[in-house]
Amino acid sequence: MPDKPIEELDVAIVGGGVAGVYAAWRILTGGEGTKLWTESGKKPRVGLFEYSDRIGGRLLSMDLPGTQHRKIELGGMRYLNSHWRVVALKERFKLETRPLSVVDPTQSNLYYLRGQHFTSADWSRPSFVPPYRLDRGERGRSPGELLVEVCLKHRHRLGQLRNVGFWNLLLDECSLEAYQMVRDAGGYESIVGNWSAAEAIPFLLADFGPGLDYFAFDDGYQSIPLRLGAEAEANGATIRLQHRLHRLDLHDTAVQLTFDTNPATFRNRQLDPAAAKIIRARHVILALPRRSIELLHQDSFLFSDPQFQDDLKTVLAQPAFKIFAAYRRPWWQERSLFSGRSVTDLPVRQCYYWLPDDDVRPPGGSRPRDVNAILMASYNDSSSVQYWSGLARDTAHYEPPPFAVPPGVPIPNPIRDRSASASMVAELQDQLREIHGLSDVPDPATAQIIAPYAAVYQDWTQEPFGGGWHFWKIGVNARQVAQRIRRPVPTAPVYICGEAWSHQQGWVEGALETTDDLLQEEFGLSEPAKPASPAALRAAVAPSTKTIWDKARPR
Repeated sequence: MPDKPIEELDVAIVGGGVAGVYAAWRILTGGEGTKLWTESGKKPRVGLFEYSDRIGGRLLSMDLPGTQHRKIELGGMRYLNSHWRVVALKERFKLETRPLSVVDPTQSNLYYLRGQHFTSADWSRPSFVPPYRLDRGERGRSPGELLVEVCLKHRHRLGQLRNVGFWNLLLDECSLEAYQMVRDAGGYESIVGNWSAAEAIPFLLADFGPGLDYFAFDDGYQSIPLRLGAEAEANGATIRLQHRLHRLDLHDTAVQLTFDTNPATFRNRQLDPAAAKIIRARHVILALPRRSIELLHQDSFLFSDPQFQDDLKTVLAQPAFKIFAAYRRPWWQERSLFSGRSVTDLPVRQCYYWLPDDDVRPPGGSRPRDVNAILMASYNDSSSVQYWSGLARDTAHYEPPPFAVPPGVPIPNPIRDRSASASMVAELQDQLREIHGLSDVPDPATAQIIAPYAAVYQDWTQEPFGGGWHFWKIGVNARQVAQRIRRPVPTAPVYICGEAWSHQQGWVEGALETTDDLLQEEFGLSEPAKPASPAALRAAVAPSTKTIWDKARPR
């Protein structure tokens, strides 16, 4: 396409998630005097190109009608106080945060497993018998205790476990029933799935140390990439939305990027010649997950390198799905549930009790005030994602009954492509009713569960993400691959960063860490300053076996 105008850049960054905008921000605000500046003799020309119509990637915060004072998180929702890069950005942008309750201090959160109801407190009762046929040596211990004992037993032989799946290791140490209990009660299937045991063990032991707590951003986690993007633009970056990278080609000493700018052709991956845009850059940063890279045209020069093709496949994208529902009052408080989460083996898997206010419990009373409230009604991964994806295909959007809508809140129109279907909400309500042991009578005058007035979902298996996070495959030397992937073809100025090939997969901190490693090694930027707060710098150590599943994650 020789008739197309060609734009010249010093750095082209592809991907508007947190890694991409962080790279642009750091290059333009912390890179003076480094390689990029000396090559051009002035501030480098930086362009960032994003597939979608928003900045944020897998950080997606939004308001539901009537609950604008507490954003929901359809993507990443929390960070640990040991994540010093996230804490440093929080302090840099003066963002307000709050503790994110995962554990109810009263231990009243529910477990509904194999048709039996019990609470968090029951795991510590010596007489408690969970609905699993445990071996003699496994009885009287919680799922977290069983899991951590295996991790602690093998933590000193990680080099021998690279070719062992974590699922296989657990089944070598536990009975099938104990494994199933750990998997069901944890809420996440992927964590105890068959990824590299050598990576799974430090992953678990590092994330649940004493003194580590979860925090959430009052204005949503997406505020981090939004602020980074705004400051990068203020310092000279150009940000273009709805630009799909079609292919990469080498052109003398530069890299030529061909973008499609017609969203109508994004899904079929066919380039619209009339909407093509060509960029030539001296350096290209692909701040992308595995699936987004795989979607590039296969004639892109990267794919001609066999080592890169092998390295690309060393991580597995993990399916993830979230459903949020808004109600005119927090009906779950009638079961004395005020914070944290409940867990089940039903397809909803986990539900988190989110409230617009930190405490809506009336003084001296047990019933909730009439206040609009949010429930993260389902947070699931792996096989249960397929269950909800099928219901999402229903083209009929959920329409709330008039009595469900709070006064002054208009009945919401479908919220872009995220409004839940009628069949999804019907199934969601049935499962919530069963988990909480409430009436199954549909009459609103007698039922103990009320209908939501809004419901939205996000399926992270959809293009171009492929999944919500990634885990290392069995047999992979993660340290070597993470090093190689940063510059996959040593003779070409193309680099990769992000959460996928990080050592803190599933966390924003992992995406930021790989970006810093890339900027230091390839462009000579210094490591960013660590925050002054001692609490942010606590080292993660071996966790309490009593709380590991109460603080389960990822993200």
